[in-house]
Amino acid sequence: MKQMLYLLHPVLWVLPMVVLMLTEKETLKCSSNHNCTCYKREDSGILFADCSNLKLQSAPLFNDEVTGIILTHNNISEFPVSLPQNIRYLDISRNVIETVNETSLSNYKALHNISLSANRLKSIELGSFLNSRYLTHLDVSNNQELTLEVLVNISHDISYSTSIRVLNLESVQCTYGVSFIIWKYHISDLKNTQLEQLNLASNRINSLELGVLSTLPKSLKHLNLANNVLSFGFYIIEFGSLHSLITMNVSFQSKFHQLKYKDFFNVCNDSRTRQIGNYGSSHSIVTDSNKTKISLVSSTVRLYIPPSLEIFYFHDNMYKMTLEKFAFSSKGPPKITHLYFQNNIIYQLNGPISGANSVRYMDLSNNFCNFISDYFFDDLKNLSYLDLSQNVLGKVLEDDNSGNTFRNLVNLTTLNLRSNRIFRLPPAIFRNLNQLETLVISDNSLSDFSVPIGNMQRLKRLDLSNNQLLFLDEKTRNAIDSLSRKKILHVNVTGNRLACICEQMEFLKWMAKSKNVKFMQFDDYLCTFRNSFKANFSGIDNLVQVMEKHCASYIVTIVILTSLIFITLTTIFGRILYRYRWKLRYMYYVAREKYRDNVENLDGTTGSSFHFDAFVSYAEKDRRFVIKLVKQLEKEHNLKLCIHHRDFIPGTGIAENITNAIHNSRRTVTIMTSHFLDSYWCMFELNMARMEAIYSRNGENILILVVLEKLAIANLPFSFIDLIESNSYQEFPENGDDSEESAFRLKLAATLKSREGDFRTSSSNGAA
Repeated sequence: MKQMLYLLHPVLWVLPMVVLMLTEKETLKCSSNHNCTCYKREDSGILFADCSNLKLQSAPLFNDEVTGIILTHNNISEFPVSLPQNIRYLDISRNVIETVNETSLSNYKALHNISLSANRLKSIELGSFLNSRYLTHLDVSNNQELTLEVLVNISHDISYSTSIRVLNLESVQCTYGVSFIIWKYHISDLKNTQLEQLNLASNRINSLELGVLSTLPKSLKHLNLANNVLSFGFYIIEFGSLHSLITMNVSFQSKFHQLKYKDFFNVCNDSRTRQIGNYGSSHSIVTDSNKTKISLVSSTVRLYIPPSLEIFYFHDNMYKMTLEKFAFSSKGPPKITHLYFQNNIIYQLNGPISGANSVRYMDLSNNFCNFISDYFFDDLKNLSYLDLSQNVLGKVLEDDNSGNTFRNLVNLTTLNLRSNRIFRLPPAIFRNLNQLETLVISDNSLSDFSVPIGNMQRLKRLDLSNNQLLFLDEKTRNAIDSLSRKKILHVNVTGNRLACICEQMEFLKWMAKSKNVKFMQFDDYLCTFRNSFKANFSGIDNLVQVMEKHCASYIVTIVILTSLIFITLTTIFGRILYRYRWKLRYMYYVAREKYRDNVENLDGTTGSSFHFDAFVSYAEKDRRFVIKLVKQLEKEHNLKLCIHHRDFIPGTGIAENITNAIHNSRRTVTIMTSHFLDSYWCMFELNMARMEAIYSRNGENILILVVLEKLAIANLPFSFIDLIESNSYQEFPENGDDSEESAFRLKLAATLKSREGDFRTSSSNGAA
């Protein structure tokens, strides 16, 4: 079951003899097996014998000068007892040894490093390492049937060593089985050692007895508890007692282990009783009768961490949680600089996290996180690297219009927001990130990137790849040019929907001519024409030339078409205006009159429907005739007539006076002469009267033509011919006597007084 994970210091877990064997300087004969390779280190003069991968059943004989022996990847089943007594480095990993007894190493008192990793060990007897007083590195990892009960015997033996520094017990339990609890008796003898590194990864450890962590040696610098099934418990508060701890790894908790078919029928038995050993009644298991007192005095969760802790690994766990308000506490100022929280299920970052001023690096990627509070990063002002990639933060970032999420990260140099389902970023989101050097927003759904970046004077890398961008707007381009004046700025926009269209010609030219802007993977860029043809940017200069020619003809075409469309629309609009000019003018003046009437009605002023029986329209040169006729009609027939020189309101426009007079008169009488037809305002009055009849009187004929000159009828515009055909005119008797003129006035007065408007007078009747 080897699940080698985040080792705290990987180089230190590997035996130094493996490093020593890599540099072969001189080939010597040092073993009874001629296939073994012998070499001496020039820097130390130590003679090594490498007999790995020789399918040996037992160890060969070696010269006494040999102090380093490598027997890995063989079939040795018994621990060799005939090795040189002064041996210092022994790597016998990946063999089939099952037992180490108390006499196996009794002759090797000078042993410093030994690796028994990946054998078939089931037991290590008490006293096996008792005489190894100089032992510094002990590796018994990847022996799944050895069990952690072996800790009792090993810790007892190495308690007599002042040299032990590294103890590796990774994967000494079967992959599948009942969870394991570490009790104080397992490690009580380690307390007085100078152990610096302890690896207990991949052992199905579920919990630690309260007091275990405080019993570990104060010299411990690196603790690996990764790939176990740790549950939360009071033992967590004891981590702060490990005063020298620098790195702590509790990653891969409750990790699912894929069962391979070839391992399905392998029998792994790690059931054991307590191996306390036979070292007399003088040895007793110490228990702490004074239980640790815990008091909850506030709502803040306080995590006590070792004062020297610098790196904390808490990634790839199956814990579902939110990071609520909590604080790091330690004796003295905190030294923690790196927090690895990636690949968990931390779906909300509420915070704030206090006591974390020293943190420089924080990885919160791939956590299914969909919320960050405005104050989560309030106490992380010295953070320089922040990875929030592969979360679901698009919505919360889109809504942060004030830029509060990152407002306190004034020392941030790297921000990764890759793959967060971001569709839009508000302008203020990065307002305080003045020290930013790397900004990654790739693998999102941005269709526009118009976020101000001019404040990021140290920016060296901008990754916008795999979004939905068609181009970068002019402000963004200018900002990038400004930032790249004194340094190279790497920009990545590959995998976007860049468009080869005339509207974005300036963007393409900018990409071709930018000197200090280095576009990453530039030859892989593609842009799409309107006909869906895709062009590669490897020959962007030629592409720009082709685009310029295409867009030049395109612009001419656009100008011509636009001009034609404008002329056509102007012509159509002009014709419509001309055709309905009288209607529009009439409606305008009527609307003004109605508005004025409404205002007067609000003041309590009301009137009858019509103020006049008729409005008389005439040319100025016919004024004498009209005044005489009007006086006679008003005197003889009691009519109230409107004529412009007497009844128009001073200070009001002519057109408005005319429309008001027509609108407030029951009939309109026009005195048809050649002078009338030549007058603009007379024709205006004639047309307004027609509009009044059509749109305000429901088609009632209110227009009466009085013909003074027969030639005027012949010259009447074609649009008024219907008035002649409908006999809506009356001829004034030429050279008639007083009786004829009196009959004419009587007929005209009767027509003006008629409320039906169904008058038809023929020329013969008018002459009668």
